[in-house]
Amino acid sequence: MGSLDNTSRIARQELEVAHKTVNDDRSKSGVTSNQGDGGSVPQFHYFCKPHSTTVGTVLVLIFYHMLPFTAIPHILLFMYLPYYLQQRCSYAGLTIYVGFLLSLLVVPPYYSKTVRRKVRVLYEALAVHLPSARFIIVPKEPLPQDKGYIFAIHPHGRMFYSNALFSQLHEIWRAPLKLTHGDLFQTAAGGFFYAPFARNWFYMIGIMPASKENIVDKLRNKDHVTIAVGGVREVCLGTQVDADVLYIKRRRGFLQIAMDEGAGVVPVYAFNENQLFKHDPRFLLDFWQWVNNYVKIGVPFMRGYFNLPMPYSKELLLVFGEPLFSKEDESIEDFHARYVESLTQLFERYVRFSPDPKHKLILK
Repeated sequence: MGSLDNTSRIARQELEVAHKTVNDDRSKSGVTSNQGDGGSVPQFHYFCKPHSTTVGTVLVLIFYHMLPFTAIPHILLFMYLPYYLQQRCSYAGLTIYVGFLLSLLVVPPYYSKTVRRKVRVLYEALAVHLPSARFIIVPKEPLPQDKGYIFAIHPHGRMFYSNALFSQLHEIWRAPLKLTHGDLFQTAAGGFFYAPFARNWFYMIGIMPASKENIVDKLRNKDHVTIAVGGVREVCLGTQVDADVLYIKRRRGFLQIAMDEGAGVVPVYAFNENQLFKHDPRFLLDFWQWVNNYVKIGVPFMRGYFNLPMPYSKELLLVFGEPLFSKEDESIEDFHARYVESLTQLFERYVRFSPDPKHKLILK
């Protein structure tokens, strides 16, 4: 798997050829390579060396990143194994196993920077699997260092691929963004934290439920959080080949928290996120939306290569926009409108550098 060193986090000499290729391709398409606004090519940064996938990458993606988010592990752990223990060990074995599962649910959350650093190689697979995983830093000035930040990522994607990628490999983009203070925590749907094993592991590597209490706690410590704003509701809107559909018009909670805590909000757009998996049929998405009205379990059974939970290998481009801060006496409606306008401008300005320059944006 591609290695990320401790200084630049990328093998810079190996990337020079790739960077030159990007600029050559843009020049051929009529885009100038001069720096500056307007028609200029922005500076691209890389999460890893392009085209460096291995068999190990594929195995990590399937068994660590994708399989746990299907129903298979839950069926084995919470249905088949209890039945097996009851049949082979009578009720004694079943009681011990159930007691163990319940104990995992009451163990206090524990976060370990050391463990998170050690397992970073597992998240490198998300970048290594793709032909290229690039990002653009729009802010030219360092972010104010006395604040916590909410990194609001769009779109959610079928499997929050980009969210996991940039949350767990955050050291790579923090340097060019000039964000030198605080730790960064990823948020996820609260339903994941009712599952033994998953709950304990997520907390340990810096993933927490996307609740107001958790987010406020981190921001007050001048730490930062990532939020996939669209959530399950956006996933159930479906993905399209030629457009991204964002569920944003009613999403104001994260902005209200930023206003209350004096935090900054950084929009992050993940171009091509919605093309990493097959597009599910409407009837299936409607069914999962109905299920999530009662039980927050997300939308399982994502399909990629051979209809397996294996994402397609496609280019990914993340763009970090300018931070937004609420103004004095600004209403939540005005702040939300300003955020949506900033997000729309971010998309329109940088879509031409994405894998699909003609891609459209639909807001709902």
